[in-house]
Amino acid sequence: MKALMIDIETVGTGPSACILTIAAQAFDEFATGYLPQDYYARVDIDSQPDRDVDDSTLEWWSTQPAEAQAEAFGEEGRIPLKQALEELSKLIFHSNLIWANGPTFDMNILEHAYKSYGMQLPWQFWKVRDARTVYSLYPDLPKPTASHHALEDCKRQIDLLQQTLKHLGVKELR
Repeated sequence: MKALMIDIETVGTGPSACILTIAAQAFDEFATGYLPQDYYARVDIDSQPDRDVDDSTLEWWSTQPAEAQAEAFGEEGRIPLKQALEELSKLIFHSNLIWANGPTFDMNILEHAYKSYGMQLPWQFWKVRDARTVYSLYPDLPKPTASHHALEDCKRQIDLLQQTLKHLGVKELR
């Protein structure tokens, strides 16, 4: 597997934020589209009693479309956070680079979650890449609105990253 885009939805913005959903999508930075490997989990909020819920983030969620709220907060099909982290680890293990939007949100929250369970991080710090910084190198890049469905947002972020790398003529990453 070449690369992996990760996105999470939470009810907080700090490292110990309660996680609602986790998604990861495999892709090749220099192609278009996605590889078949992906991951999506709706996480049981009750499995995270020590994680933070921020009132201002809950208020923000109340302004989001009904579909996004239903996906983020619906009860059906939720799994414990530890199980979601274990399952995500299997996909991360096979990835060369890990991409996320921003260096201080998704990966910091996931790192805190792994450490809170005494689990080893499934990535090396030098393999994490910031997609948002790459997009900024292409100021005229059309940016569709995020759906706040973590797997859909992974795909949106991959599309933006692939378009930017192509626009910049980047042929290799290290």
